[in-house]
Amino acid sequence: MSDEKVKMEVEKADAKKEESKEIKKNLKGDYSSVVKVKIPEFLAPVDQDAANLPTALTNLLQLEKKTRLAADTPSTKKLAEAIIDVIVKCKDWKSLNTHIAILCKRRAQLRKVISTVVQRSMKAIDLTPDKETKIALIETLRTVSAGKLMVELERARLTKTLAEMKEADGLASEACDILQEVQVETIGSMELKEKAEFLLEQIRLCLVKKDFVRASIVAKKVNTDKMGEDGFEELKLKFYNLMIQYYKHERSFFDTSKCFHSILMTKSVSEDEKKATEALKMAVLYLVLSPYDSEVSDMIHRFKLMNKKLQLLPMAKHLVELFTTNELIPWPFDSDEYKIMDEFKALGYEEDFQKSVVQHNIRVISKYYSRIQSPRLSTLLGLGAKETEKYLSEMVQSKQLFAKIDRPAQIVTFARKKSANEVVDEWSSDVGKLLALVEKTCHLINKEVMVNKFKAKA
Repeated sequence: MSDEKVKMEVEKADAKKEESKEIKKNLKGDYSSVVKVKIPEFLAPVDQDAANLPTALTNLLQLEKKTRLAADTPSTKKLAEAIIDVIVKCKDWKSLNTHIAILCKRRAQLRKVISTVVQRSMKAIDLTPDKETKIALIETLRTVSAGKLMVELERARLTKTLAEMKEADGLASEACDILQEVQVETIGSMELKEKAEFLLEQIRLCLVKKDFVRASIVAKKVNTDKMGEDGFEELKLKFYNLMIQYYKHERSFFDTSKCFHSILMTKSVSEDEKKATEALKMAVLYLVLSPYDSEVSDMIHRFKLMNKKLQLLPMAKHLVELFTTNELIPWPFDSDEYKIMDEFKALGYEEDFQKSVVQHNIRVISKYYSRIQSPRLSTLLGLGAKETEKYLSEMVQSKQLFAKIDRPAQIVTFARKKSANEVVDEWSSDVGKLLALVEKTCHLINKEVMVNKFKAKA
């Protein structure tokens, strides 16, 4: 009895398997043979008369519904391609926009079919008769591809094309807003070079729009390390030229100088003497204008080591020597054989250059004087009392040096008053050095005595 029950259970299980196979077979039907026959049959009347297009589209959509619900991806793709191609062939652009939306928004539409519709329709963009039709088609494709990861790359490219068209019409602000919609750094299927081009275009449009805050945010997304690789040289130059525009607006002289230095270090620029000379000149000019700190000091001394390149540009060499030597720079220049002032006047930074010269002179004076009378300081700087105090106050406020001004006594003190602990530590250090010298001297005396005794015995 038990064996019969087991047999019955096995037979029931086999029947269920067969039933499930039949269901799957019906759900996942293969319509390839049907589609192969029906597509030419539906399109034949359209070839004879374009007025038959609506009938053909209705038949194709009905068959597409069957293949879509049966999850027959290859057949559904072929039908979608046929629908797009026949509409483009008939140049019915309004119908094309309508059917793109229909195909992409149908219930349970397959992901690969949506990709096929978008990619196939993008080929028709260049075939549009006028700008309005082209924009309408692009907008339709952007709408159906919104929020769909499988067509995020195509949507980004469509957005860039639309932005270019808007900019060509003089709508730079609108073009910038359109392009900012795309978060290109999250698109994994986009190649690194294309991604960099996209980001640079976003930065450029932000600068055109004068949205400098947004330009700074986008610029931080650019991987500058990748810019140094082969094949990215042109993009590297474009990026640094864009950043120069931004830093000039922000009056960030040191960052501007670093951009010109990066351009100078680019292979194509360094091999071109004219371009290299221009980049080096601008790098030095903006470096001299930069507020002084340890980083600026390090960079200007590195420029001093670039003897071969500086030989080509005597003006830059002279300027580097002036700011790396602990000597006063006369102001105003008595003789300007290198026409340095003309360079800063052309840039519109004559006052900033004067400020850099005065601050350099104050730093030099602070190294040689612990205290100095205010009139004497003004004479050395070639400035009036008020201007001298203004520059000195700015440097103290920015923590470039320590100084105290005693107005009644007209004395400027550069030496910082030491605390009791600092005095004791310094005294202890000095005593330690003195004892080390005494010990070394005793050792040398004993050595000399031993040598003389040995010579006497010999």
